[in-house]
Amino acid sequence: MKALRAFALPLAAVALIGTMWLPRVGRFVAAKISFAPFPYFIGSRIALQAVGVAPNARWSAVGPARIAEVSGAHYLTLLQPGRAQVIVSDGRAIAARTVRILSAPPPHATLIAVACYDDGVAFYDARTLTALGILATGGSPSALATTGDRLAVTDNDGDAFTIVERSPWRVVRRPIAASDEVAATPDGNIYATLRQWRGLGAVARLTSPPTIVTTGMTAEGIAVDARRGLLYVANVNDGSILELDARTMKPIDRLQIGSRVFSLALDADGTHLYAVRNGGMKNDDGDVVEIATQPRPHIVARSGLLDLPLGIALDQRANRLFVTDEAADVVYILDPTTLRASHAPLHTCRTPWEPTFDLRSDRLYVPCARDDRLDIFNADTLARVAGAPIRTAGYPLAVAIWR
Repeated sequence: MKALRAFALPLAAVALIGTMWLPRVGRFVAAKISFAPFPYFIGSRIALQAVGVAPNARWSAVGPARIAEVSGAHYLTLLQPGRAQVIVSDGRAIAARTVRILSAPPPHATLIAVACYDDGVAFYDARTLTALGILATGGSPSALATTGDRLAVTDNDGDAFTIVERSPWRVVRRPIAASDEVAATPDGNIYATLRQWRGLGAVARLTSPPTIVTTGMTAEGIAVDARRGLLYVANVNDGSILELDARTMKPIDRLQIGSRVFSLALDADGTHLYAVRNGGMKNDDGDVVEIATQPRPHIVARSGLLDLPLGIALDQRANRLFVTDEAADVVYILDPTTLRASHAPLHTCRTPWEPTFDLRSDRLYVPCARDDRLDIFNADTLARVAGAPIRTAGYPLAVAIWR
Protein backbone atom coordinates (compact mmCIF):
# COMPACT_ATOMS: atom_id res chain seq x y z
CA MET A 1 0.00 0.00 0.00
CA LYS A 2 1.16 3.52 -0.71
CA ALA A 3 1.22 4.54 2.98
CA LEU A 4 3.50 1.70 3.92
CA ARG A 5 6.21 2.09 1.28
CA ALA A 6 9.32 1.94 3.44
CA PHE A 7 11.21 4.33 1.21
CA ALA A 8 8.51 6.99 1.28
CA LEU A 9 6.56 7.12 4.52
CA PRO A 10 7.34 5.69 7.96
CA LEU A 11 4.55 4.35 10.12
CA ALA A 12 2.68 7.09 11.93
CA ALA A 13 3.15 7.31 15.67
CA VAL A 14 0.30 5.96 17.77
CA ALA A 15 -1.82 8.68 19.37
CA LEU A 16 -1.78 8.62 23.16
CA ILE A 17 -4.21 11.45 23.72
CA GLY A 18 -6.35 11.38 26.81
CA THR A 19 -4.67 8.36 28.42
CA MET A 20 -5.42 8.02 32.09
CA TRP A 21 -2.26 7.66 34.18
CA LEU A 22 -2.65 5.71 37.38
CA PRO A 23 -0.60 6.53 40.47
CA ARG A 24 1.74 3.92 41.88
CA VAL A 25 -0.33 1.50 43.96
CA GLY A 26 1.61 -1.11 45.87
CA ARG A 27 3.90 -2.86 43.43
CA PHE A 28 2.10 -1.58 40.32
CA VAL A 29 3.52 1.10 38.03
CA ALA A 30 1.59 3.21 35.56
CA ALA A 31 1.08 2.14 31.95
CA LYS A 32 -1.01 3.75 29.23
CA ILE A 33 -3.71 2.67 26.76
CA SER A 34 -3.99 4.39 23.38
CA PHE A 35 -7.22 5.43 21.67
CA ALA A 36 -8.08 8.01 19.03
CA PRO A 37 -8.90 11.51 20.37
CA PHE A 38 -12.62 11.13 19.58
CA PRO A 39 -15.61 9.32 21.04
CA TYR A 40 -16.47 6.09 19.23
CA PHE A 41 -19.69 5.02 17.53
CA ILE A 42 -21.56 1.89 18.48
CA GLY A 43 -20.37 -1.09 16.45
CA SER A 44 -16.72 -0.01 16.66
CA ARG A 45 -14.09 -2.73 16.89
CA ILE A 46 -10.92 -1.27 18.37
CA ALA A 47 -7.53 -2.96 18.18
CA LEU A 48 -6.25 -2.54 21.73
CA GLN A 49 -2.73 -1.24 22.31
CA ALA A 50 -0.92 -0.36 25.51
CA VAL A 51 2.52 0.97 26.36
CA GLY A 52 4.33 -0.18 29.48
CA VAL A 53 2.82 -3.66 29.83
CA ALA A 54 4.07 -7.06 28.71
CA PRO A 55 2.65 -8.65 25.52
CA ASN A 56 0.82 -11.27 27.60
CA ALA A 57 -0.99 -8.67 29.73
CA ARG A 58 -4.62 -9.36 30.64
CA TRP A 59 -7.36 -7.10 29.29
CA SER A 60 -10.83 -6.63 30.74
CA ALA A 61 -13.80 -4.33 30.10
CA VAL A 62 -16.56 -2.97 32.32
CA GLY A 63 -19.73 -1.64 30.71
CA PRO A 64 -21.42 -2.14 27.31
CA ALA A 65 -18.36 -3.60 25.56
CA ARG A 66 -16.56 -6.89 25.21
CA ILE A 67 -12.98 -7.94 24.58
CA ALA A 68 -11.98 -10.78 22.27
CA GLU A 69 -8.56 -12.21 21.46
CA VAL A 70 -7.82 -13.07 17.84
CA SER A 71 -4.43 -14.51 16.85
CA GLY A 72 -2.80 -12.96 19.89
CA ALA A 73 -4.31 -9.48 19.36
CA HIS A 74 -7.05 -8.04 21.56
CA TYR A 75 -10.10 -6.21 20.20
CA LEU A 76 -12.73 -4.16 22.01
CA THR A 77 -16.24 -4.22 20.51
CA LEU A 78 -18.63 -1.45 21.57
CA LEU A 79 -22.14 -2.80 22.02
CA GLN A 80 -24.38 0.00 23.33
CA PRO A 81 -24.25 3.78 23.82
CA GLY A 82 -22.79 4.85 27.13
CA ARG A 83 -19.36 4.50 28.69
CA ALA A 84 -17.06 1.52 29.07
CA GLN A 85 -13.85 1.18 31.04
CA VAL A 86 -10.92 -0.83 29.69
CA ILE A 87 -8.28 -2.18 32.07
CA VAL A 88 -4.97 -3.87 31.29
CA SER A 89 -2.43 -5.36 33.67
CA ASP A 90 0.54 -7.71 33.52
CA GLY A 91 1.01 -8.07 37.28
CA ARG A 92 3.62 -5.31 37.34
CA ALA A 93 2.01 -2.42 35.45
CA ILE A 94 -1.62 -1.38 35.15
CA ALA A 95 -3.63 1.12 33.11
CA ALA A 96 -7.27 2.03 32.63
CA ARG A 97 -9.16 4.12 30.11
CA THR A 98 -12.79 5.15 29.75
CA VAL A 99 -14.36 5.06 26.29
CA ARG A 100 -17.37 7.15 25.39
CA ILE A 101 -19.73 5.21 23.12
CA LEU A 102 -22.08 7.15 20.79
CA SER A 103 -25.24 6.02 19.07
CA ALA A 104 -25.35 6.24 15.26
CA PRO A 105 -24.58 9.53 13.46
CA PRO A 106 -27.63 11.64 12.53
CA PRO A 107 -29.41 9.62 9.81
CA HIS A 108 -30.32 12.58 7.57
CA ALA A 109 -27.25 14.79 7.90
CA THR A 110 -24.65 14.99 5.16
CA LEU A 111 -21.48 13.47 6.57
CA ILE A 112 -17.82 13.75 5.69
CA ALA A 113 -16.23 10.33 6.21
CA VAL A 114 -12.43 10.19 6.47
CA ALA A 115 -10.53 6.89 6.25
CA CYS A 116 -7.80 7.13 8.91
CA TYR A 117 -5.30 4.31 8.61
CA ASP A 118 -4.36 4.25 12.31
CA ASP A 119 -7.80 4.52 13.91
CA GLY A 120 -10.86 4.00 11.71
CA VAL A 121 -13.38 6.24 9.95
CA ALA A 122 -13.80 9.74 11.39
CA PHE A 123 -17.16 11.44 10.74
CA TYR A 124 -17.92 15.16 10.49
CA ASP A 125 -21.01 17.25 9.88
CA ALA A 126 -20.47 18.50 6.32
CA ARG A 127 -22.26 21.79 6.98
CA THR A 128 -20.47 22.84 10.16
CA LEU A 129 -17.28 20.74 9.88
CA THR A 130 -17.95 19.61 13.46
CA ALA A 131 -16.27 16.35 14.49
CA LEU A 132 -18.93 13.78 15.41
CA GLY A 133 -16.97 10.66 16.31
CA ILE A 134 -15.09 7.70 14.93
CA LEU A 135 -16.02 4.20 13.83
CA ALA A 136 -13.16 1.79 14.47
CA THR A 137 -13.35 -1.03 11.94
CA GLY A 138 -10.80 -3.33 13.53
CA GLY A 139 -8.54 -2.78 10.55
CA SER A 140 -6.49 -0.15 8.73
CA PRO A 141 -8.76 1.88 6.41
CA SER A 142 -7.15 3.28 3.28
CA ALA A 143 -10.19 4.13 1.13
CA LEU A 144 -13.98 4.33 1.21
CA ALA A 145 -16.96 4.69 -1.12
CA THR A 146 -20.68 5.26 -0.72
CA THR A 147 -23.68 3.78 -2.48
CA GLY A 148 -27.11 4.74 -1.18
CA ASP A 149 -27.17 4.25 2.58
CA ARG A 150 -24.05 2.05 2.59
CA LEU A 151 -20.43 3.01 3.17
CA ALA A 152 -17.71 0.56 2.11
CA VAL A 153 -14.35 0.76 3.92
CA THR A 154 -11.14 -1.09 3.01
CA ASP A 155 -8.68 -2.78 5.37
CA ASN A 156 -5.26 -2.35 3.84
CA ASP A 157 -3.31 -4.33 6.41
CA GLY A 158 -5.81 -7.05 7.38
CA ASP A 159 -9.05 -8.73 6.40
CA ALA A 160 -11.72 -6.54 8.04
CA PHE A 161 -13.34 -5.01 4.94
CA THR A 162 -16.31 -3.17 6.43
CA ILE A 163 -19.74 -2.19 5.11
CA VAL A 164 -21.71 0.29 7.19
CA GLU A 165 -25.46 0.63 6.71
CA ARG A 166 -26.77 3.97 7.86
CA SER A 167 -30.52 3.61 8.44
CA PRO A 168 -30.75 1.61 10.59
CA TRP A 169 -27.11 1.73 11.65
CA ARG A 170 -25.40 -1.61 11.15
CA VAL A 171 -21.73 -2.59 10.81
CA VAL A 172 -20.82 -5.71 8.82
CA ARG A 173 -17.28 -7.01 8.27
CA ARG A 174 -16.28 -9.14 5.31
CA PRO A 175 -13.13 -11.35 5.31
CA ILE A 176 -11.38 -9.71 2.35
CA ALA A 177 -7.59 -9.45 2.77
CA ALA A 178 -5.35 -6.50 1.87
CA SER A 179 -8.01 -4.33 0.21
CA ASP A 180 -6.58 -1.03 -1.00
CA GLU A 181 -9.09 1.09 -2.92
CA VAL A 182 -12.84 0.78 -3.42
CA ALA A 183 -15.47 1.98 -5.88
CA ALA A 184 -19.26 1.71 -5.84
CA THR A 185 -22.05 2.18 -8.36
CA PRO A 186 -25.51 3.74 -7.85
CA ASP A 187 -27.15 0.32 -8.22
CA GLY A 188 -25.29 -0.95 -5.15
CA ASN A 189 -22.33 -2.85 -6.60
CA ILE A 190 -19.06 -2.57 -4.65
CA TYR A 191 -15.61 -3.31 -6.07
CA ALA A 192 -12.27 -3.32 -4.24
CA THR A 193 -8.68 -3.78 -5.33
CA LEU A 194 -6.54 -6.30 -3.46
CA ARG A 195 -2.83 -5.59 -3.30
CA GLN A 196 -1.86 -9.21 -2.77
CA TRP A 197 -4.03 -12.18 -3.68
CA ARG A 198 -2.34 -15.52 -4.38
CA GLY A 199 0.90 -13.66 -4.98
CA LEU A 200 -0.62 -11.14 -7.40
CA GLY A 201 -2.97 -8.18 -7.37
CA ALA A 202 -6.71 -8.66 -7.89
CA VAL A 203 -10.09 -6.96 -7.94
CA ALA A 204 -13.06 -8.22 -5.95
CA ARG A 205 -16.75 -7.67 -6.54
CA LEU A 206 -18.26 -7.87 -3.09
CA THR A 207 -21.90 -7.89 -4.13
CA SER A 208 -23.76 -10.80 -5.68
CA PRO A 209 -22.27 -12.92 -7.03
CA PRO A 210 -18.98 -12.32 -5.11
CA THR A 211 -16.03 -12.67 -7.49
CA ILE A 212 -12.24 -12.19 -7.32
CA VAL A 213 -10.18 -11.80 -10.51
CA THR A 214 -6.40 -11.47 -10.84
CA THR A 215 -5.45 -8.18 -12.52
CA GLY A 216 -1.64 -7.87 -12.41
CA MET A 217 1.09 -7.00 -9.93
CA THR A 218 -0.10 -5.06 -6.88
CA ALA A 219 -3.55 -3.73 -7.74
CA GLU A 220 -4.39 -0.35 -6.21
CA GLY A 221 -6.22 2.33 -8.24
CA ILE A 222 -9.78 1.65 -9.38
CA ALA A 223 -12.49 3.39 -11.43
CA VAL A 224 -15.89 2.13 -12.53
CA ASP A 225 -18.05 3.20 -15.48
CA ALA A 226 -21.53 2.26 -14.27
CA ARG A 227 -23.24 3.34 -17.49
CA ARG A 228 -21.12 1.18 -19.78
CA GLY A 229 -20.54 -1.55 -17.21
CA LEU A 230 -16.74 -1.26 -17.32
CA LEU A 231 -14.13 -1.47 -14.58
CA TYR A 232 -10.53 -0.18 -14.63
CA VAL A 233 -7.76 -1.36 -12.29
CA ALA A 234 -4.26 0.11 -11.96
CA ASN A 235 -1.47 -2.37 -11.26
CA VAL A 236 1.43 -0.55 -9.61
CA ASN A 237 4.26 -2.99 -10.09
CA ASP A 238 3.69 -3.95 -13.71
CA GLY A 239 2.67 -0.49 -14.94
CA SER A 240 -0.59 -1.60 -16.51
CA ILE A 241 -4.27 -0.70 -16.44
CA LEU A 242 -6.70 -3.59 -16.90
CA GLU A 243 -10.16 -3.02 -18.36
CA LEU A 244 -12.84 -5.52 -17.24
CA ASP A 245 -16.51 -6.15 -17.82
CA ALA A 246 -18.02 -5.06 -14.50
CA ARG A 247 -20.92 -7.50 -14.84
CA THR A 248 -19.06 -10.68 -15.79
CA MET A 249 -15.70 -9.64 -14.22
CA LYS A 250 -13.92 -10.88 -17.35
CA PRO A 251 -10.85 -8.96 -18.58
CA ILE A 252 -11.32 -7.07 -21.86
CA ASP A 253 -8.09 -5.19 -22.54
CA ARG A 254 -4.80 -4.18 -20.96
CA LEU A 255 -2.82 -0.97 -21.49
CA GLN A 256 0.80 -0.42 -20.47
CA ILE A 257 1.39 3.17 -19.40
CA GLY A 258 4.68 2.98 -17.47
CA SER A 259 5.94 2.08 -14.04
CA ARG A 260 4.13 2.69 -10.75
CA VAL A 261 0.64 3.61 -11.89
CA PHE A 262 -1.39 4.41 -8.79
CA SER A 263 -4.58 6.42 -8.85
CA LEU A 264 -7.36 6.64 -11.45
CA ALA A 265 -10.14 9.10 -12.27
CA LEU A 266 -12.84 8.67 -14.93
CA ASP A 267 -14.86 11.43 -16.56
CA ALA A 268 -18.66 11.50 -16.41
CA ASP A 269 -19.32 9.91 -19.80
CA GLY A 270 -16.59 7.29 -19.42
CA THR A 271 -14.64 8.35 -22.50
CA HIS A 272 -11.48 9.57 -20.75
CA LEU A 273 -9.54 7.96 -17.94
CA TYR A 274 -6.76 9.73 -16.04
CA ALA A 275 -3.94 7.87 -14.31
CA VAL A 276 -1.23 9.05 -11.92
CA ARG A 277 2.21 7.49 -12.16
CA ASN A 278 4.15 7.93 -8.93
CA GLY A 279 7.90 7.83 -9.35
CA GLY A 280 8.67 6.32 -5.95
CA MET A 281 12.32 6.92 -5.12
CA LYS A 282 12.87 8.32 -8.61
CA ASN A 283 11.51 11.79 -8.11
CA ASP A 284 11.95 12.66 -11.79
CA ASP A 285 9.49 10.36 -13.51
CA GLY A 286 6.05 10.95 -12.01
CA ASP A 287 3.32 12.23 -14.32
CA VAL A 288 -0.36 12.13 -15.25
CA VAL A 289 -1.56 10.15 -18.27
CA GLU A 290 -4.75 10.81 -20.24
CA ILE A 291 -6.33 7.69 -21.77
CA ALA A 292 -9.14 7.61 -24.31
CA THR A 293 -11.25 4.54 -23.53
CA GLN A 294 -12.87 4.16 -26.98
CA PRO A 295 -12.71 2.23 -29.24
CA ARG A 296 -10.13 0.60 -26.96
CA PRO A 297 -7.95 2.21 -24.27
CA HIS A 298 -5.06 4.22 -25.69
CA ILE A 299 -2.85 7.08 -24.47
CA VAL A 300 -3.62 10.52 -25.87
CA ALA A 301 -1.59 12.85 -23.62
CA ARG A 302 0.96 13.01 -20.81
CA SER A 303 1.71 15.81 -18.40
CA GLY A 304 5.16 17.16 -17.76
CA LEU A 305 7.25 15.49 -15.07
CA LEU A 306 5.98 16.05 -11.55
CA ASP A 307 7.68 15.62 -8.19
CA LEU A 308 5.87 12.73 -6.48
CA PRO A 309 2.23 12.77 -7.64
CA LEU A 310 -0.15 10.41 -5.90
CA GLY A 311 -3.94 11.06 -5.92
CA ILE A 312 -6.30 12.55 -8.48
CA ALA A 313 -9.79 14.06 -8.68
CA LEU A 314 -11.67 15.55 -11.63
CA ASP A 315 -13.85 18.66 -11.62
CA GLN A 316 -15.32 18.31 -15.07
CA ARG A 317 -17.63 21.31 -14.78
CA ALA A 318 -14.69 23.67 -14.27
CA ASN A 319 -12.39 21.65 -16.55
CA ARG A 320 -9.82 20.94 -13.83
CA LEU A 321 -7.81 17.98 -12.65
CA PHE A 322 -6.58 18.06 -9.06
CA VAL A 323 -3.43 16.00 -8.43
CA THR A 324 -1.83 15.71 -4.99
CA ASP A 325 1.94 15.54 -4.52
CA GLU A 326 3.10 13.71 -1.41
CA ALA A 327 6.61 15.19 -1.52
CA ALA A 328 5.90 18.83 -2.41
CA ASP A 329 2.76 19.13 -0.19
CA VAL A 330 0.81 20.75 -3.01
CA VAL A 331 -2.19 20.08 -5.22
CA TYR A 332 -1.44 20.55 -8.91
CA ILE A 333 -4.25 21.98 -11.06
CA LEU A 334 -4.15 20.69 -14.62
CA ASP A 335 -6.23 21.14 -17.74
CA PRO A 336 -7.78 17.69 -18.45
CA THR A 337 -7.27 18.04 -22.21
CA THR A 338 -3.69 19.27 -22.38
CA LEU A 339 -2.50 18.11 -18.92
CA ARG A 340 -0.74 21.44 -18.56
CA ALA A 341 -0.99 23.56 -15.44
CA SER A 342 -4.03 25.84 -15.55
CA HIS A 343 -3.38 27.44 -12.16
CA ALA A 344 -0.58 27.69 -9.63
CA PRO A 345 -0.46 24.69 -7.26
CA LEU A 346 -2.43 24.88 -4.03
CA HIS A 347 -0.25 24.64 -0.95
CA THR A 348 -1.69 22.29 1.64
CA CYS A 349 -0.73 20.34 4.76
CA ARG A 350 1.89 17.59 4.93
CA THR A 351 1.66 14.52 2.68
CA PRO A 352 -1.63 15.07 0.82
CA TRP A 353 -3.15 11.74 -0.21
CA GLU A 354 -6.29 10.87 -2.23
CA PRO A 355 -8.31 14.05 -2.98
CA THR A 356 -12.08 14.08 -3.39
CA PHE A 357 -14.06 16.62 -5.41
CA ASP A 358 -17.72 16.97 -4.40
CA LEU A 359 -19.79 18.56 -7.15
CA ARG A 360 -22.82 19.38 -5.01
CA SER A 361 -20.86 21.40 -2.46
CA ASP A 362 -18.20 22.53 -4.98
CA ARG A 363 -15.50 21.54 -2.51
CA LEU A 364 -12.16 19.83 -2.82
CA TYR A 365 -11.21 17.62 0.14
CA VAL A 366 -7.54 16.80 0.72
CA PRO A 367 -6.53 14.40 3.53
CA CYS A 368 -3.00 15.04 4.80
CA ALA A 369 -1.53 11.82 6.15
CA ARG A 370 1.41 13.14 8.15
CA ASP A 371 -0.46 16.08 9.66
CA ASP A 372 -3.62 14.21 10.77
CA ARG A 373 -5.60 16.96 9.06
CA LEU A 374 -8.25 17.33 6.37
CA ASP A 375 -7.81 20.38 4.17
CA ILE A 376 -10.85 21.77 2.33
CA PHE A 377 -10.94 24.21 -0.58
CA ASN A 378 -13.71 25.97 -2.46
CA ALA A 379 -13.18 24.44 -5.91
CA ASP A 380 -14.50 27.53 -7.68
CA THR A 381 -12.37 30.17 -5.94
CA LEU A 382 -9.59 27.75 -4.90
CA ALA A 383 -9.61 29.41 -1.48
CA ARG A 384 -9.42 27.37 1.72
CA VAL A 385 -12.83 27.23 3.45
CA ALA A 386 -13.22 28.76 6.89
CA GLY A 387 -12.05 26.46 9.65
CA ALA A 388 -9.88 24.25 7.41
CA PRO A 389 -7.75 22.29 7.77
CA ILE A 390 -9.57 20.31 10.44
CA ARG A 391 -8.13 17.71 12.79
CA THR A 392 -8.66 14.02 12.04
CA ALA A 393 -7.71 10.73 13.63
CA GLY A 394 -4.37 9.14 12.76
CA TYR A 395 -3.05 9.08 9.19
CA PRO A 396 -6.00 10.15 7.00
CA LEU A 397 -5.83 8.79 3.45
CA ALA A 398 -9.22 9.21 1.73
CA VAL A 399 -12.56 11.01 1.97
CA ALA A 400 -16.16 10.31 0.98
CA ILE A 401 -19.26 12.50 1.24
CA TRP A 402 -22.20 10.45 2.58
CA ARG A 403 -25.65 11.83 1.91
